[in-house]
Amino acid sequence: MKLFHNANIITINTKIPAAKAMAIDDNGTILEVGEEEIIDKYPTSEKIDLQGKTIMPAFNDAHIHVWKVGHLKTFMLDLRGCKSIAEMQQKIKEFADKNPNNDWILARGINEFVLEDKRLPTKEDLDIVLPNKPIWLIRTCAHIGIANSKAIEISGVNEHTEEPFGGEIRKNAEGKISGIFTETALGLITKNMPQINDFQYEKMILAAQETFLELGITSVTDPGVTPDILEVYKKMDSEGKLKIKINLFPLRIPDGATQPLPLPELYESDFLRIKTVKFFADGGLSSQTAAMDIPYLGTDYKGVLRLDFDIFYKAAYESCAKGFSVATHAIGHQAMDLVVDVYEKLFQDFPNISNRIEHVGFISERNLERMKRCNMKAVMQPIFIYELGENYRNSIEESLFETLFPFKLSLENGIITALSTDGPVVKEYNPWVGIQTAIDRKDAQGFQIGTKEVLTLHQAIEGYTLGGAKADEQSHLKGSLEAGKQADFIVLNENPLQTGNVSSIKNLQTFVNGKMEFSRF
Repeated sequence: MKLFHNANIITINTKIPAAKAMAIDDNGTILEVGEEEIIDKYPTSEKIDLQGKTIMPAFNDAHIHVWKVGHLKTFMLDLRGCKSIAEMQQKIKEFADKNPNNDWILARGINEFVLEDKRLPTKEDLDIVLPNKPIWLIRTCAHIGIANSKAIEISGVNEHTEEPFGGEIRKNAEGKISGIFTETALGLITKNMPQINDFQYEKMILAAQETFLELGITSVTDPGVTPDILEVYKKMDSEGKLKIKINLFPLRIPDGATQPLPLPELYESDFLRIKTVKFFADGGLSSQTAAMDIPYLGTDYKGVLRLDFDIFYKAAYESCAKGFSVATHAIGHQAMDLVVDVYEKLFQDFPNISNRIEHVGFISERNLERMKRCNMKAVMQPIFIYELGENYRNSIEESLFETLFPFKLSLENGIITALSTDGPVVKEYNPWVGIQTAIDRKDAQGFQIGTKEVLTLHQAIEGYTLGGAKADEQSHLKGSLEAGKQADFIVLNENPLQTGNVSSIKNLQTFVNGKMEFSRF
């Protein structure tokens, strides 16, 4: 038994919002949270004096691609932050030289809006670097990929290849393949890559896990895994290798597939939960593939709707009938309409299942009413505004800014609203940067996007803690510090309630079930 005392405890519990001491049993469950006097009730406990430091619930990132974060830390070239195509080419060459045994060169992170060139690279840009080895470059959003000529040749793609529903094989002015593939068309290339083995997946997951623990993230949702990755997670769980709690979403219709994958078995343990499946309704706003009602600036293009209603509804119904809930990526207006239409129909037969919408770019009044009535949940990413704000300002009409990613509208209308990062779509996984963005809505250049949708500091912190737990349907176990819940908490170097800009806050220690899993000391 442990008793943490002489602390400033932010509980995220409205009944006892602040406290000084917390008692935890040997199983990592909170026995009591209160004032210093509770010390006398636990005379045999190990007492830890926090010397006035602030502790609060650990973060629950409700949407972050765990193994993909780890991939960039292990076997894949990270191009996030590249400022030009020339810099990208140099980094690819250096990476290829250091990894001569790689059959394919894989990289991720290009954002054309921050490149000096102000365009996506093409196959010709990649051919200059490596004409005889396949290269696959994923845009930071993962909704666009660029292949060099060798990768296209290996994949058997040519000017006559039919575009899959919900995807594009983009052509240049001469009608030739540019090397740029979007949405479901990514599968035309990715299905031909060498399979990642179990050892590599495990190494990726472990690398990401250490990063999250350092940031104070003890619970995550990995939203979209294929059957091979799912089995790796289950094996790691059985071997006790998971230190963070993972809510796993198997994909139903992966890129390049026309039919749903088989449903896995429902699964739940202390550290792994598989009870929700994932769909994609459209693309990304920063990549201009989200399915909008209004064309992107300077174009007549409105993005890509990836799902047909009938196929989507049938696969979602089958999932709910087997006890799964559904989570669907939806950003643009058309995608939101489609997802809410399907969820409303599902609600008629499965009123006890609460389905999630990931990202929620825009909510119309009609969709807001239906989301409330049919108990839908919203999972959003404030960090998008900070890191991708320049993209948005160059992609959509300014009139849309006030309704973009409506955190406040969702929350104040009683919709369960969780905040998250969606790494590695973004480079910054630190929840405090996301929290600061939620309360000021400023991008990295200082422009404010959506003044009406700012949150209070308390709302933003709750979105990353209790909100995430509610979205995961685990709020009875975590998300706040109160008796009966798991002792997942962090120790901070500053009190966020007394800090001007919370993005500078550092995590000092991370505890999972009362056990310290990270410390800076």
